[in-house]
Amino acid sequence: MAVWAAAAGGTFLALAGLAVLGLLWPSTPGHRLIDWIADCLPKDGHGISLAAAFTTALVLTAGALALRLAIPRIIRTVRERREHRDMLDVVAGDLSGVPDVRVLEHPMPLVYCLPARERPIVVTTGALDRLEPAEVEAVLAHERAHLRQRHHLVLMLVDALQAAIPWLGTLRLAHTTLPGLLELAADDSAVRSHGKAPLVGALRKLAITSCSAGALAVNPATVQIAHLRVARLCSPQAVPLRNARPLSWIAIAAAVGVPAALATAGILMLPLPC
Repeated sequence: MAVWAAAAGGTFLALAGLAVLGLLWPSTPGHRLIDWIADCLPKDGHGISLAAAFTTALVLTAGALALRLAIPRIIRTVRERREHRDMLDVVAGDLSGVPDVRVLEHPMPLVYCLPARERPIVVTTGALDRLEPAEVEAVLAHERAHLRQRHHLVLMLVDALQAAIPWLGTLRLAHTTLPGLLELAADDSAVRSHGKAPLVGALRKLAITSCSAGALAVNPATVQIAHLRVARLCSPQAVPLRNARPLSWIAIAAAVGVPAALATAGILMLPLPC
């Protein structure tokens, strides 16, 4: 999960660095955006290179289009979450003795979390009727792990980046891979505090959704994902690869450090505007 986040961050740094260098590198007179802003038109007697002007316009257009695709996606996600919270304020009640859980009267067994300041975890009455007390605690630990680790922010950021740059394979794969990895991370957190048996029992009884990018609802693929999670929890613990963690940290450092270093070096090579 950390490697995927580093890959997405390094990709963003690389694209931002290319955009900055493309706008500011003085390949021909009048090409640098700084020159255009300072002087409006070049005063050195040379004409503006048509290719340089086209490149500048292309980079600016691409950046504006990416923002036009990403920002509405974030706004829509935030609005859907707010509308969902407003709906729950009307139809859901509080769970006695548990300060961060609210109860929704519905026969469908469902547990999910919705980022909110008060009572961010929602449990239906159908879930409470089916689950044993230990299973309830395990499921709540799973949802609290989502909230504590800010998984909703990770998914919202990846969703916005994938919308802004849909042609980039790295972000497309991150968009489809990270939600499942976040589920596994929350499972591991719940297992550490409550053991495997209660969580496996709950997964076999419930349709459990996670902190998705937008407002939360029952996903048709939830049951299939739950089966995969149960199979993972019930399988014998795999032998970890030797040196896997150090290699992961090296990959993270390279994914973020290399594009950041190259972009910084390129920007430092730019001549001062005055």
